[in-house]
Amino acid sequence: MIVKASELRRNLFTYLDRCVSDGEVLEVPRHGSTVRIAVAARRLPVAELPSRPGAVVDPESLDTFSPSEWTP
Repeated sequence: MIVKASELRRNLFTYLDRCVSDGEVLEVPRHGSTVRIAVAARRLPVAELPSRPGAVVDPESLDTFSPSEWTP
């Protein structure tokens, strides 16, 4: 949504609440540029990070590995 700076000043908290609740991005034209207000992505604590399967290999074999030896 595009909002003029004067309108943003009058209704700042209303617009911020809309950004948070709806995930809406607010754009404010200012001196030939656009200022964008958006909700930042939430960072997960380490304990809440999803587990990702990984390759378990012998570290010594990595320096002798050749891509031609790989089979799916």
